Amino acid sequence: MTTTVFHDSPPSEGGAVSWRVRPVPAVGAAAPSARAVTRVESSSVTASSDRAAKIDWLNATFDHPAMSLSGLVQFISAITDGMVTAQQDGGLFGFTERHRMTAHLADGSRVEIGSIALGGESQKGRWLLQLNGKGCGLVNDWTSLQELLEGLKAELSRVDLAVDFLDGEYTVDDAVTLYDQGAFINRGRNPQLDIQGAWHESGTKGRTMYVGKLKNGKTLCVYEKGRQQNMPDSNWTRFEVRLGNRDRVIPLDVLTNPDRYFTGAYPALSHMLEAAAEAIPTLQEETKGSLAHGLYHLERCYGKYMHQALEITGCTSADLIEEVRVIGMPKRVDPAGGSAGLAWPELQAQIERIRPS
Repeated sequence: MTTTVFHDSPPSEGGAVSWRVRPVPAVGAAAPSARAVTRVESSSVTASSDRAAKIDWLNATFDHPAMSLSGLVQFISAITDGMVTAQQDGGLFGFTERHRMTAHLADGSRVEIGSIALGGESQKGRWLLQLNGKGCGLVNDWTSLQELLEGLKAELSRVDLAVDFLDGEYTVDDAVTLYDQGAFINRGRNPQLDIQGAWHESGTKGRTMYVGKLKNGKTLCVYEKGRQQNMPDSNWTRFEVRLGNRDRVIPLDVLTNPDRYFTGAYPALSHMLEAAAEAIPTLQEETKGSLAHGLYHLERCYGKYMHQALEITGCTSADLIEEVRVIGMPKRVDPAGGSAGLAWPELQAQIERIRPS
């Protein structure tokens, strides 16, 4: 579906521009004026009541806490879907100790969810809590995590906010159009634009667009998530705002109000959440793409072996599956998507789309 992007009036130096996007109805609020900030901008547009943006990465630093390392791990375990353990493994970012955290899920599988880092003269007693994308996907109580970090007087050094458009309500092409029309202008000029991927060729490779520089504290990454998940006919596009703490303070309430900070990052994003995907359909799509890709290659590489085992030994299909099945979670499957309710016919249809015609 093609999305038409336009603005009500041409941008003026230092003036606010009201952006509207079809087919989403115009909200009618002006985008935030460009100005220097020391904290993340908040949008004047009220986002949908259903939280659409999700935390996809988190780095938080704080002074040596009153709790022990094992106590912090136990806290993370209490707000996470899965029992969490930690094991020391090298250093990280100048910290002499890195304790990798692993979530042990109900199905018996394990997945790395992030790290706790500490030690080192240069760190002056500071600790680091890092949750990767999989770890953020398993958190079930962001309010408690925010309250803990507030009590520790923590500083957020990195937060990624992701919004998914499963049916191409907004695409990489739309993002480029918005950029060309000045919807990302800040302090009178467009931020840097970088495009990567298969922009001049057809096929399964996806395209990516970057606006801004992360080293400056804020960037937007727009990419074809469906193609990244091995679904070549998918329109699934992800818009991901990546916030850093250079020259700004990232408020801790970004953890419980991610919509507000996503829409406020750039004027171009202010109306997008009305069309965003809900969390569970996103997990279903991600799980579907990863599983279908793996099963297709299972068929391509080992399908004949399985056929011969059935023909020669006389075993049943159930016997064969139990013999070769390994209980656990594939690395490419988001653990939070394991219970997303994916139906077998959907998975069969996705495998069929992956097969060469």
